[in-house]
Amino acid sequence: MIFLDTNIISYYFNSNEKIKEKILEIIDNNENICTTVINVYEILKGLKWKNNQNKEKQLKEFLKDVVIFTIDDEVINIASEIYSELRISGKTISDADILIAAIVIKNNGTLVSNNIRHYENIKKLKLTNWI
Repeated sequence: MIFLDTNIISYYFNSNEKIKEKILEIIDNNENICTTVINVYEILKGLKWKNNQNKEKQLKEFLKDVVIFTIDDEVINIASEIYSELRISGKTISDADILIAAIVIKNNGTLVSNNIRHYENIKKLKLTNWI
């Protein structure tokens, strides 16, 4: 499964043709496009802050075709392990990024992000960048 990070969704809405082509390619191959509830929150809070109702409507339409994964006990456990490993190594990242990574790991997915540095120290995370 392919999980889109917040920045990739933003690029999609800012008409990045490379991102749009990749998403269409995945859909054409009958694969699921996925994201997390955290990514949806990050996008939506920005749109609401900017009072961009047009993009909010576009987001709602886009999300009809996206599988949105949430947080459960297993995700919390995985996230706690990630946090501990990163803290021990002195390479901490935000809790939101840790939770996103934990959701992707739990579901054996690949995270597409342009923020490779945020995630590169998470051992079990499959990560790629389309930019």
